[in-house]
Amino acid sequence: MEKVKLESLSLAHSLSDKPLPPSPLIPTSLEGGKVSDRLGKLKSNSENWKQRIEQTDAKKFTVAGRLQKKAQSPVELQFERSTNDAAKKCPMLEVRSANQPQLGLAKSPSMMVTSSSVTAKTTLRSLSVNPEEEISTLSRSNSSSSDSDGERSSPQNAKQNKELANNKSAAAPTNVGSRIQVPRHDDKETFENFFATQPTANAQQKEAAAEVEISAFDDIKPTERLVSKRHVQGPKGRRAARNPLKSLAARSDITSEYTELRTGVAERELRRLKLESFGQPGNGNLAAEAIAGLASIEDFKAVALRSSSLPLQQMWLPHKPVMLLHVKGRTHVQTRLVAPIHTSLNRGDCFILVSGSQLYRYVGSFANVIEISRSKKICAAIVENKDLGCTASQEVILSDGKFVNERQWRQFWSLLGKPEEEAYEIPECGHADEDDVFESSLIETNKIYEFQDDALIPLDKYWGCIPKVDMLDTRKVLVFDFGSELYVWNGKNATSDAKRAAMRLAQEHFVAKDSADYAQCYLNPLNYVAIVGRRESTTYAKRCAERPDWCVLGKITQNMETALFKEKFSDWPELEREDLEKDYLANGVHVVRALNGAALHKGEPYQEPNLVLEQSNIGRGNFYYDNDTMRHFDVITKTTDKWQIHEFNFDAANGREDYGHFYSAESYIVRWIYQISVTVRELSGKVSNRSTVGRDRCVYFTWQGQDSSANEKGAAALLTVELDKEKGAQLLVAQGDECTAFVRLFRQLWQHRGRKEQCLEKRNQWRLYQVQGNVPEETLLKEVDCQSQQLRSRSSMLMIHGSQGLVIVWHGSKSAPHSRSVALEAAQEVVKQMPKDLFSCESAATLTELEEGDESEDCKKALGLGEQRADYGSLLEATKSYDYQLRIFNFSSTQGVFKALELSDPLRCQDKCSPYPFSQAQLYNARQPTIFLLDDGDELWLWMGWWPLEDVKIITDERSSPTNDNRAGVNRWISERRAALETAVDYWRAKHGENVKEAFHGVKGQVVWAGLEPLAFRALFPEWNGRADVREINVEDGRTDDIIEISTMLAQMTQTEYPLEVLKGRPLPEGVEPTRLEVYLNAEDFQVALGCSRAEFEQLPIWKQTKLKKERGLF
Repeated sequence: MEKVKLESLSLAHSLSDKPLPPSPLIPTSLEGGKVSDRLGKLKSNSENWKQRIEQTDAKKFTVAGRLQKKAQSPVELQFERSTNDAAKKCPMLEVRSANQPQLGLAKSPSMMVTSSSVTAKTTLRSLSVNPEEEISTLSRSNSSSSDSDGERSSPQNAKQNKELANNKSAAAPTNVGSRIQVPRHDDKETFENFFATQPTANAQQKEAAAEVEISAFDDIKPTERLVSKRHVQGPKGRRAARNPLKSLAARSDITSEYTELRTGVAERELRRLKLESFGQPGNGNLAAEAIAGLASIEDFKAVALRSSSLPLQQMWLPHKPVMLLHVKGRTHVQTRLVAPIHTSLNRGDCFILVSGSQLYRYVGSFANVIEISRSKKICAAIVENKDLGCTASQEVILSDGKFVNERQWRQFWSLLGKPEEEAYEIPECGHADEDDVFESSLIETNKIYEFQDDALIPLDKYWGCIPKVDMLDTRKVLVFDFGSELYVWNGKNATSDAKRAAMRLAQEHFVAKDSADYAQCYLNPLNYVAIVGRRESTTYAKRCAERPDWCVLGKITQNMETALFKEKFSDWPELEREDLEKDYLANGVHVVRALNGAALHKGEPYQEPNLVLEQSNIGRGNFYYDNDTMRHFDVITKTTDKWQIHEFNFDAANGREDYGHFYSAESYIVRWIYQISVTVRELSGKVSNRSTVGRDRCVYFTWQGQDSSANEKGAAALLTVELDKEKGAQLLVAQGDECTAFVRLFRQLWQHRGRKEQCLEKRNQWRLYQVQGNVPEETLLKEVDCQSQQLRSRSSMLMIHGSQGLVIVWHGSKSAPHSRSVALEAAQEVVKQMPKDLFSCESAATLTELEEGDESEDCKKALGLGEQRADYGSLLEATKSYDYQLRIFNFSSTQGVFKALELSDPLRCQDKCSPYPFSQAQLYNARQPTIFLLDDGDELWLWMGWWPLEDVKIITDERSSPTNDNRAGVNRWISERRAALETAVDYWRAKHGENVKEAFHGVKGQVVWAGLEPLAFRALFPEWNGRADVREINVEDGRTDDIIEISTMLAQMTQTEYPLEVLKGRPLPEGVEPTRLEVYLNAEDFQVALGCSRAEFEQLPIWKQTKLKKERGLF
């Protein structure tokens, strides 16, 4: 039987490698009879299908494709770096102060455990260490690693770290000192050097004199041996003696170092004993404060005092007056601060220029879409949050295409310091792979420290990497060094001592020699922009002796981070604007909801104007009363000084009579030194006779005219810092935004048009001034065009002829009594003083009062006034009472929530109505598109802005309708307009009551478009100048200057059905969403337009629906 089995196995083994003969039972015509054949066919088919379709053309639309099309891509990169090359990071070195204060007993160097195993000289290195002395390889012990590394040898410490991580907002733990190493018996420094004795000279002489010979041992006599020997036996069961040193060395539970806990018990006990010694009977007549002063051991010589008037919010600001931001990258886009010069630009990236009230965004013609989108988000964040010291209401887009504003380009170049006569072309873009190379190389230069043990300790986990939000612990103080930017981030629960010490170390490191050494990296973040793009020279220095003046050293508090700081993080949580637009697109117009008109009409309680300086309330500039503490603060003016700013210097005002005259094309600096006197009230409610006068305070106002050049505005900000010897507060005042405290410094503030030289030449002609202000102490006179279009029936105005010495007070027919008295007193004062800025005659001036409708012939001729008075909206024949205050609301949904903000008059008074409290600039300087609601008593006005050109595709050669390039934004704009109309109707209902008989409660109001305002609307503002550029945009979008009632437009925007021909025409009716035209069709038109029923259309995927609508012309 066994033999048969063996033969069978051998036969099967021999046939296993031979193919089987075909069987008659299996048909050979079947395909794929073998699995190998089937796999081969599948593999070949998986490769052959690629040959049957066209190659993708996606590459043509990338930066590389566009460069290849124009044959502009350089052959080589600026520096060689492949994808497999190792990262080159800066060496991790601790930062310690070069002059550390010696407080208490200094520990031995052998007892200090540092983060690197180097000598004490290297550990306690100065900040100005040479690069040759740096240690290339640094090792860190686990005991000295930071808490953020999460690597502790002790399980107890690991558990404690886990508990602290779960509760980051907990209070700081017990004050933990440095790591102390236990001295060992074989420590040469501790024992051998301490106990070793050097032989003295006498001992050496005696030892040399004592010589012993061998024969001397013969004199030794033997002693008698003991008679008996006693054996001592120990107890039974006792173990043999062991070596205690060997046993001690074998123990593993004894650590060689420990953490010093600074409890302060010994110091408190010493202070108590000291106080008791001072409290002896001989010192019984001393007060407790005197005893405490005697017991103090503070070294006041080492204390650096600063002025108490220095405002805290102006120390270590994380921005500069002029900043140029470079946006570059593709995966993790880098936004870096670069030198604000014109040679930093190139056509392959995006740049953002921030300077006071100006914000420019340059978009290169070869910038990728990610850089364009990122730069747009940064500008939006700066405008919304007034970040980086920027007060601009909107950004200015500059590109290489058409529709370029030459005036804006000139301002842009002047801020970057390019001479006007110099012909300069922006360099072309670099290699197609340049973005990835520079992005990764810039990230590797990031240096992040944590403040520990009076030093800045490098963080291994984030060194040369992209920072993450998880590293921001509320109990820590972190220092971020990005080359041109150095930030000290303070957690809200960090100790004050740690914050001050970290700021001092950061300041020393910022100004230290060779602190910006990037010799071991691929590039230098301070000057890398010099080789970006197509440059003639690609050589640059990787080492900088010191950081340039345009670099930033800033202190950032938690939850107060700037947009530039947030851009360094890869996962910073923010409200994405694109996500909002997607939400609007998906949900249609129902996302933005109308507001409560009753709450809007009720408004907020009246508040007096209040200026806050150095955390003190100034009020209107004369006094302030605190209702909570019942204290009365009187503001006492000591001195006022004024300087005129030029491009490179400044001049002091010639005389006091010129202090109140400002010119719109110039900038000024005003210094105000004042005191605050505090008076309390008695229990009876009367003001107490006793008051306390405080210290001298100082504030510098930087007044910038609306027509002043960008160079003068920037010079004003820089010279303010130079003049500020008192380290006082600094406040920027733009023309038109003057507060009451600033106007009260001059009592009468004159604002002339142009420069002083030009205004002096106009003294031989008539000049017209608009009078603003409700009290004589707060009078503001602004020059307007001497034309009848600038007259206003609700105010009083001054006409002055300087060479003839004529002053005319023109009173409008509806001018309030307090407005008349303010204008008359201002005219009497100017006739009395005869300032040289207004008059050139030597004789005394004459004053004349005229009423509207009774003007003299000379007055009519000077104003060009006709008989009809239709050019300025005269109210001479109006019977309406104008004893009310004009109200204005701004509607916006920039943060995702539709809300309204009521504007207030800076010169308001509670019992007096301002005739023209708002200006045209408040409408046009707001971020567009926006909506304003004006309440003019018995009529409402809804002012609609315009769609800005910033959302137009910059690369396109010709501009189409701007609303066709951002469909999601159009839906948002439509929904905001509908919500504003509904809010206006609800506001009218809350003010005038319900009216169910008429549609929309019988609302009386009109809708006006920017640039197309009617005369009745323009007459609500003190001055109005036409904007032809805005008018052109709205006319191109289909807007007209026809009067449209609010009820009529709201009915149009709520219409749900339109004919097919109307939806295919352009422009579309009001309220129609361009991405959802199919919802406005009836069943018959739907079938004709799309070739299917509504139910069949809704069953299609979204992409097929969009494709079908584009083919049928409904998208």
